[in-house]
Amino acid sequence: MISKKKRVNSALFQKVMKKGRVIHSPFFIFRYLDQENPQYSFVVPKSLSKRAVFRNQKRRIGYNILKNIDILGGVGIFFYKKDGVLVETNILKDDIIKILKKVKKL
Repeated sequence: MISKKKRVNSALFQKVMKKGRVIHSPFFIFRYLDQENPQYSFVVPKSLSKRAVFRNQKRRIGYNILKNIDILGGVGIFFYKKDGVLVETNILKDDIIKILKKVKKL
């Protein structure tokens, strides 16, 4: 898990949802804004699984991937797509790296 300081809080979440830019990938929808400090979050919609344990597990996997990547500043929210929930961790890591390179945060 990444520290709470590096995760998106609810006020910032609303700001990113209203003003953020969007990038689509095979496993995520990524919304982001430019900012000096890096803050990122993962969202697993309830439509993908009704079980909170499963959703939290997928969020933790995402946070553990980000923990090992040196990211430049910015606020970003990764929304899992249906296919992203079924994929192995190393494939998710490649997709996250590809997204971050696309927005020039690596």
